Amino acid sequence: MTPASDGPPVVAPADLTPPVWDPLPPGHLAVEGCVNFRDAGGWTLPDGRLMRTGLLYRSDDQIRLTERGRAAVAALGLRAVVDVRQHPQFVRRPGFVPEVTYHRPLVDRVIDLDNPPPLSEPAHIADMYDEMISRSVPQIADVLDLIAANVGDGPVLVHCAYGKDRTGVIVALVQAALGFGPDVLVEDYARSDEPTIRRYEWLMRERLADDPPAWRAPRFLFRSPAGAMAALVERSLDRHGSLDAWVRSFPIADGTVDRLRAALLTPPS
Repeated sequence: MTPASDGPPVVAPADLTPPVWDPLPPGHLAVEGCVNFRDAGGWTLPDGRLMRTGLLYRSDDQIRLTERGRAAVAALGLRAVVDVRQHPQFVRRPGFVPEVTYHRPLVDRVIDLDNPPPLSEPAHIADMYDEMISRSVPQIADVLDLIAANVGDGPVLVHCAYGKDRTGVIVALVQAALGFGPDVLVEDYARSDEPTIRRYEWLMRERLADDPPAWRAPRFLFRSPAGAMAALVERSLDRHGSLDAWVRSFPIADGTVDRLRAALLTPPS
């Protein structure tokens, strides 16, 4: 461990001590070095159809992944990985499964750490998502198309840095395309709250030399409160009239919604 003049102490990757979940939160997988790796499925529609498990995964990034964690990911047999991080994040380490990785960065907001925006309540996070979506319309459509094109042939992972913001918006849109309502979108998103807190606390204990200065950002940025997704969904319903119309407002391919439903939903019971 090396003293640091700014921020937490710096450690070598081999010296990282990943947090241990006991027990694992709902949907989460034991992937050592990731704190928010989980299955996006398992939700039930009113007509009895189930969002299949084992096909769409969501996660924080692989920067702290151990050899044991990498083996756990390899065992999933991923068909594709969609990495929506920015380029400086993308190039830090090899991806989860480099040979099946698509890099489709979303244009998220860059926080000015010397003059940060208000970030103290869920609506402020929803404001960031609104801005990200408005600046990433083609990229979001491309990601939805990629998921739809691959998930029928095997499991797909979508991830960003913490697995809550960019990934949270993408998974919410997939679940909206499948016909799920606000309650599912909000509950699934909020499952990232405790993992995000844990990842932030881990970085505060053990910093890698090339970690961004998260300790200088507003603390609330590292939360995933239910109210943030609830606000985003409410705004989207106001603008588009339905969640299905929200999904179709993006320039997705003609068959994307049908392919997502065919692959990810069980038949009606």
